[in-house]
Amino acid sequence: MKKFLKTAAFFIVFLTFSALSATEEDSIFATQLYNQAYALLSSAKPQCKELTQKNKTLANAVSELYKKAQDKRNTATNVFANADYLLKFLQERIDETCGLVEIANEESIRIIIAQEFDQLLSQHKQSANFEEFIDKIFGTEYAKFLYLVTSVSSLEKMYTKWAAKMVANRKDVKKMISNIAAANTELKQELTDFTKTFKLYYKK
Repeated sequence: MKKFLKTAAFFIVFLTFSALSATEEDSIFATQLYNQAYALLSSAKPQCKELTQKNKTLANAVSELYKKAQDKRNTATNVFANADYLLKFLQERIDETCGLVEIANEESIRIIIAQEFDQLLSQHKQSANFEEFIDKIFGTEYAKFLYLVTSVSSLEKMYTKWAAKMVANRKDVKKMISNIAAANTELKQELTDFTKTFKLYYKK
């Protein structure tokens, strides 16, 4: 479950305790928290716009394939029906996630950090590493924010893997359909896991 947040580890450097005063340490840590969140948000916003358009285009194309297969009573109709449903479900998750990303801004990051700073600082001082810190702050608005902005990459990976399998072996129809069926199975499980985790963070 915490794997979504581990991707954020690259953006934070933990403090080493030195001769800095407590006030200076607090200031540096607050800046690190802000820079981490802002960098991830800045990456997620354009990623959302691109992913939304790409998946809508793919979903529409698959929907047309499904309609054609249905009209011709093709044996692969069920495969395309599943793909049509799953890609539309993926789009719903993209819209839900990116809708929250879109309304987030610099000010919302500052507010979250200001409201939870004492708790975040305390847990940071008690943590040996980033993963332990994330475990300790689970349930905080800051942890929810990190999960949200890193979730966009998780959704993009789902889209990319499914799309890649669809176009593989296009000259061999049977192989292509087999690839799509396998991709459907994988996407279904990933979407199930993602939805459960999203609800855990945002719909308690």
